[in-house]
Amino acid sequence: MSKKVIAIDIDDVLAAGAQGFVSFSNDTWGTNLTVEDYDEHWAVMWGVDNEEMKTRAQQIYNSGIIKNFKVIDEAYSVLKKLRSQYKFVVTTSRVTKVKDFTLNWIEENYPDIFDEVHFAGLYDTLTKDSHKLTKAAIVRSIGADFLVDDQPKHCFAAAGVGVQSVLFGDYPWNRSIELPDGVTRCTDWAQVLEYFHGRNR
Repeated sequence: MSKKVIAIDIDDVLAAGAQGFVSFSNDTWGTNLTVEDYDEHWAVMWGVDNEEMKTRAQQIYNSGIIKNFKVIDEAYSVLKKLRSQYKFVVTTSRVTKVKDFTLNWIEENYPDIFDEVHFAGLYDTLTKDSHKLTKAAIVRSIGADFLVDDQPKHCFAAAGVGVQSVLFGDYPWNRSIELPDGVTRCTDWAQVLEYFHGRNR
């Protein structure tokens, strides 16, 4: 029997992305942010206009800070335990400009875990060489059976196309969300292990 496929997000699922982001922001622009303040709409979080947001975003992408993002507790050990039962792929909304940093980080921190890495390109500038896909479109196109993601919108959309989803973490952006059918909350990797253990038997 072929292994079922689990698609897994990077930031705030595999990597402590929000923490790394706010630390860089505080050091670079003198903000006083915590993870509780993090918002993927950066202009809103910073209280700046879109032009300033774009300037800061480019500085972040060029800085290479993602090379130093910490691994979420227990993620690697849980994935190693489940590796014999499942095939793992990465699905990320990171801009393709940080693709090399991202691939190197995955190889360094999650060796021999992931078979594929898929970039949605949601925040890329659209050119003839770029693409923009929703995560729901990606997981459906690659035949994933499950999605693990911290953003409710991705989990809900994936569930809408028949992909069972795990809403990961206990974050301000996903904490008080009512979950539809097909989406299960796991606040940490111990719960993820419990959710998936034995499902592929």
